[in-house]
Amino acid sequence: MRLIPLALILAPFALASCSAAEEPTSAPTEAVAPALHVAPAASADPAADPALATAIANTLGEDAASTRTVVRIVGEGPGRVALVYLVGMNWCGSGGCSLLILRPGAAGWEEVGNVARVSNPVRLLTTSSNGLPDIGVTVSGGGGPAPYEARVSFDGQSYPRFPSDEALVGADGTVVITDDDLPPPSE
Repeated sequence: MRLIPLALILAPFALASCSAAEEPTSAPTEAVAPALHVAPAASADPAADPALATAIANTLGEDAASTRTVVRIVGEGPGRVALVYLVGMNWCGSGGCSLLILRPGAAGWEEVGNVARVSNPVRLLTTSSNGLPDIGVTVSGGGGPAPYEARVSFDGQSYPRFPSDEALVGADGTVVITDDDLPPPSE
């Protein structure tokens, strides 16, 4: 019975120690939910491509056992990439999780992007930049503005580490990764 009064006394101190979330330096021009009317793409099995499985395992390192992944291979020919959504303690924060982007190379799959603060859904857009597809990622959480979709584009060397603050409006594309695609956590 003495715990209740103690909790009531300590509650104001606990609340006072909380700080307000920092506002982002710039807000997106318009908060727009991505179009979800297109059916998700078929799943990719990295085990069917040992080189892809090795590239993913090398990126995950010791975190492989505790990381859930969704893998999609999208595009064709030289514009083909593997999108790997990483969910785990070292890959997620309050603003979302990481989206690893790999492309086939002479020595196997090579990393061309590791985009942070990505929430689902992820879309493959109908546009491309420097020979690789543009990706639409949902940006939300982390104390930022309302959820919006941003375009991440290949600059000839890599995809950006963080999505832009500019909302993507009216872009055509296909949903390739949703929260429903995530495997359940292992026990």
